[in-house]
Amino acid sequence: MRFGILGPLLVVGDDGREIAVAGRMPRALLAVLLLRANEVVSSDRLVEELWAGDPPASGTKGLQVHVSRLRHALATGRSDPDDGRLVTTAGGYLLKVGPGELDADRCEGLIAEGRSLVVAGRMEQALAAFSAALGLWRGPTLSDFQYEGFAQAGITRLSELRAAALEERLAIEVGLGREAQVLGELENLVREYPYRERLWGQLMLALYRVGRQAEALASYRAARLVLVDELGIEPSAELRRLNDAILAQDEALLATVSPWPTVTGAGVRIGGGSDAAPAPGHVRLPAPATPLIGRARELAELVALADSRVITLTGPGGTGKTRLALALASEIADRTADGVLWVSLGMVTDPDLVLAAIATALGGVEDVRGYLRERAMLLVLDNFEQVVDAGPAIGELLSGAPGCAAIVTSRERLGISGEQEYPVPPLSPDAAVELFTTRARQVKPGFEPGQEVDAICERLDRLPLALELAATRVKLLSEQQLLSRLEQRLPLLAGGSRDRPARQSTMRATIAWSYDLLSVSEQRLFTRLGVFIGSFELEAAEEVCGADLLTLQSLLDKSLLRRAEDGRFFLLTTTREYALEQFDASEDQDEVRARHAHWYYSLGVAAGRPDPERAGALDRLRRDPGNVGLALSWALEHDIAAGLPLADALFYPWLGTGRNGELRRWYERALADADALSPGERADALAGWGFTLAYSEASEPARAALTEALTLYRETGDERNQARVLRRLGGVEFLSGSPEGMLKRSEQALTIYERLNDQDGMARSLFFIAEGLRDSGEFERSAELFKRALDIQREHDLGTVPAKVHSLGDLYLDKGDLPIAECYYYEALALAPQEDDVRLEAYCLAGLACVAAQSDDTATAGRLWTLAERLEQQIGFPMARAERVRYERTLTPAIREQPQYRAGVASAADLDLTTAVADLLRS
Repeated sequence: MRFGILGPLLVVGDDGREIAVAGRMPRALLAVLLLRANEVVSSDRLVEELWAGDPPASGTKGLQVHVSRLRHALATGRSDPDDGRLVTTAGGYLLKVGPGELDADRCEGLIAEGRSLVVAGRMEQALAAFSAALGLWRGPTLSDFQYEGFAQAGITRLSELRAAALEERLAIEVGLGREAQVLGELENLVREYPYRERLWGQLMLALYRVGRQAEALASYRAARLVLVDELGIEPSAELRRLNDAILAQDEALLATVSPWPTVTGAGVRIGGGSDAAPAPGHVRLPAPATPLIGRARELAELVALADSRVITLTGPGGTGKTRLALALASEIADRTADGVLWVSLGMVTDPDLVLAAIATALGGVEDVRGYLRERAMLLVLDNFEQVVDAGPAIGELLSGAPGCAAIVTSRERLGISGEQEYPVPPLSPDAAVELFTTRARQVKPGFEPGQEVDAICERLDRLPLALELAATRVKLLSEQQLLSRLEQRLPLLAGGSRDRPARQSTMRATIAWSYDLLSVSEQRLFTRLGVFIGSFELEAAEEVCGADLLTLQSLLDKSLLRRAEDGRFFLLTTTREYALEQFDASEDQDEVRARHAHWYYSLGVAAGRPDPERAGALDRLRRDPGNVGLALSWALEHDIAAGLPLADALFYPWLGTGRNGELRRWYERALADADALSPGERADALAGWGFTLAYSEASEPARAALTEALTLYRETGDERNQARVLRRLGGVEFLSGSPEGMLKRSEQALTIYERLNDQDGMARSLFFIAEGLRDSGEFERSAELFKRALDIQREHDLGTVPAKVHSLGDLYLDKGDLPIAECYYYEALALAPQEDDVRLEAYCLAGLACVAAQSDDTATAGRLWTLAERLEQQIGFPMARAERVRYERTLTPAIREQPQYRAGVASAADLDLTTAVADLLRS
């Protein structure tokens, strides 16, 4: 079966007959799927595209009807109707297109072949390849959808591809002396593509060669008029030098050895031999259209490494390696007596042709090794990743040329002697905003960045290419709209400058460029790693994705995987989105998702055990909120019971970061199906739900849920869990302002825990009893039990110490012993970040505010109380009413009305919270 989009939409069956796809919507659906062939396109995206952003309420059902019609039409043209051409997946739909079945794919393959043949000097074969590629066009790309929004990015990309192929074919024709045959075509093309300077240059050269010098010069004036009047830019230096050469009637213009004239400051050279090699000291680098932004630190670091024979700039697609390499080469150009040479390898796919590409860049020298042996040159080799097997050849070349060095850009290092790798990082936050703003002003003069730009830059991983592509959208979208649409990054990041290589026209193409260079095992692992949200551990990658160290290292080397300072791994978010698209279309996605969920369930089980390993498991869960949330979501759909230990283990970590409501809603959904859980499992869910309700200030529903759980545990004879629920019922009483009720329930729990010799349960019960005694005014007994609980936890390495230390601060605040209260608050404040407990930090600041107020330092009291309230707002979870009453008892309205207190409040209003807390601890 064959598909065509290089013209009107076309489908040809296995028997060679055209297949009629009836109806505008099924044809539009096919066009959308062909533009994203072999990728899963979500149902939501298809509905959005087909109805141009304004779908009817029945859009999803309508889509299913159109899919059915399209599937039926495609089946009529297949010799095997069961080959699964149009596949329904969990995420949407995927159209399988084999190699060479889509005309656009065949076209790109022929163009790449033509470019490789040019590098090899086989011009007639190259001409045939380019002509065959252009012959695939049957008219304007997707001409029957030229005004549809969904087709615009594809039409732009493929139209640019055709124009570039035309330029390259005509360059060969002119270079081979066939200017008379193509002159009329060139005159038509400059009218069709008035901004393409290369076509103007070819027309000027062709006119000059056929004896029409005046018209050649007039063509330059016409080109300049178009560029200046319509774009506000002068012609390029290359075009200006060609004009000067025509004025001077440079004899080199008549040579017909090479298809591309090399215009230098001294004139024009075309083709052949060492005479065309760069003059000593010549710097032949592409001139960047825009200044380098935000790379001053990186450039300085690279200049410091410039004594290395080989510097390889590595990083993922779009990170700005090429731009930085150009800046570095320009910066150190004066260190090389024989000049700097730029060699683009973007179109070279055969490692054996790399030396030929260098020879061509040198002007066609026959013996590259011999030429470089006696020279001191800097070679800049761009886009080396697809010919990385040529690394040893470069090492050998440089070892025989002691005066030469190389700057290389690649997704991975070459692995040769003397190589200095420099991983190019994303831009800094400030530099990312500056680049985004600068590029946005190019399409929307006067653009001023709003508060959303910081978030936009972070969502784009601060990658220069992604920022530049997104910045072009400010002409159409507000910053708020742009930010919301970045939930799905890749579809938005298309377009940009038309003079980019095809692989950089969209972020998807940039990532696909790297993906296609991977081995099958590397592709499989990269795809599976898309299952993780955020960062993940080595052990998780091994267990969930079947990763081995060799393949992981390879993905790291190829810049598709990153390693954080803490040793965890991660995919950049744009890269992960591409991996996830491939993952959603894979056959083993269900199995991998199940393994992912059960990996985190096992951590939840470990975190629930009263042993030293619990603290480590809890810490791992705290560092993985995205993956933990994904595992809990999977449980609701597949195995609620398996997720219960994980949900229970997350109670205190999520309470500390304000996610209590999220956990409460999870329990509500888990309990919604009465038949999904056994009595014991239902009791576990009720115990968790009840405690989340208690901290949501819903005391009566909390008591009801916990009481039901207690009944179920008693029926099953589960004493340990009976004690756990009794302790939680005590917590409900405490949060309701009833210390007596808390004492009663906690003492009942302690009796059971002592019988079971459960040290963790004993410490937790003692802690609750101590709080009840403190609030009843029994300070000495309360302090004794607090310290006993702490001793048990520290002796058995059971964690959760910061909360107990803070409670001791409250005890001594109530008792009036301010220096000791202050010491405990500071100790708890220093420990809270270890458990990522922002809520506890707010409590500590509130306690310190009370200490300051009682010490007559009302300005400090105002500042600290304001910081505490801002932390509450940050996590969206206020202090428990019982706790707030304690602090507001000290911070009376009379204190808050004092000018010094108000001054303290004002001083804290704009402070960075993290910095403010750190400064407080240092002081």
